[in-house]
Amino acid sequence: MYIMFGRFDVVSWLVVMCIGVQISLGDVDFALTSYEVTGPDLVDYRLGEDVIINATVKVKNVGSDDVSSGPTNHFGLRLYFSNNINLEDATLHTPSTGYDVDVDDSDRDKMKGGFPGSTSNPPSPVRQISFSANVTMPFYNCTQYSHLCTKLKIPVSNGNDGTDNNFHCLALIAQPPLGAGFRDCRPSSSTLVSPSLYNVMIIGLLLPMVLLVV
Repeated sequence: MYIMFGRFDVVSWLVVMCIGVQISLGDVDFALTSYEVTGPDLVDYRLGEDVIINATVKVKNVGSDDVSSGPTNHFGLRLYFSNNINLEDATLHTPSTGYDVDVDDSDRDKMKGGFPGSTSNPPSPVRQISFSANVTMPFYNCTQYSHLCTKLKIPVSNGNDGTDNNFHCLALIAQPPLGAGFRDCRPSSSTLVSPSLYNVMIIGLLLPMVLLVV
């Protein structure tokens, strides 16, 4: 009997376990409520050049269930260049996995601390997290990128109801704090071939032709 229905029993057990996991996740909804580039004062994202920025975000749990403190982070943070203020609707965003961020030492514990639910008394506090990141305006499709976005990266095991409040984007048309800075798609001196190297390249191309004529 067990052999005949063993496969069915295993499948049923897996279904029950999956349903149980869903239920155990409860109503948890991490929301990124604000995002601001705080430095440097003037930011220009020049084509192909690394730029180190400082920024802050504010995060809270707007779901009804409490999230207990734990040994690991409840979420991570990533940065993206995007062609849409709504990151979920973007047809272009880079890099595909996002830029890594370096969270300030004093704020790392906040990412694994407790987040009471919205119905708790008191409800979830808004936690401010500061970080830095090294970003590079890409050569390809540079003129199409209009925003610098930050997004919460939440492990599936932590649960999260909805993703439309997990990101925030700042336009690349104003300096901080009104925007993320300016996009500059003009080739810089570091991305152009220097005159001396250009001359060497020309000589290298012409010399074989001269030798053939001689």
